[in-house]
Amino acid sequence: MRYRPSAIDSHPRSPDDQGLSLLVVAFGLIITALLVLWVAKATLSSGSGSPSNSPDRPASAADAIQAQQNLSTAFTSVRLAAAGGQAAPDASALQAADPALTFTSGASTGPGTISVATTTDGTGAALAARSSNATCWIMWWSPTGGTWFGAQTGQASCTAPVLDSTPVPSPVTSASIGWQQGLFPTA
Repeated sequence: MRYRPSAIDSHPRSPDDQGLSLLVVAFGLIITALLVLWVAKATLSSGSGSPSNSPDRPASAADAIQAQQNLSTAFTSVRLAAAGGQAAPDASALQAADPALTFTSGASTGPGTISVATTTDGTGAALAARSSNATCWIMWWSPTGGTWFGAQTGQASCTAPVLDSTPVPSPVTSASIGWQQGLFPTA
């Protein structure tokens, strides 16, 4: 069987048409790449209003995220101990469980140092870490009070508070810890 050109194939294209087609394809790819970059930038720079997404403080924003992630990592060890029927771990027990972070019963001066305090009855714990913008990020948990997240601005260092009762929701200030359940408050 022999190939017969169709009506579409019977009109040969000029070299100018082939060059124009290549130019249209290249231009389309460039526009698509620019749109993808624009969407990616918009997605990454959009925020929930939390300090970790503030475009005017990118270095401290990354630091705040690191402090919050370190607290979440340490918090997992606290919850695992409680699930195993043990008392909430103190700084030395957390240090043994996770040597990648530094745990102290004293003050935190950076996102990699976690201040630890346990409740008087030993069943719950508070954890605190300071970010470079002088914000203290705090997590508190007890088997009866649940999980609470706190922040306090304008602090030279952060010491985990000894709380024997559930925190009360409040705004974040430099004079007191602002608390809320579910996620870290906006500082």
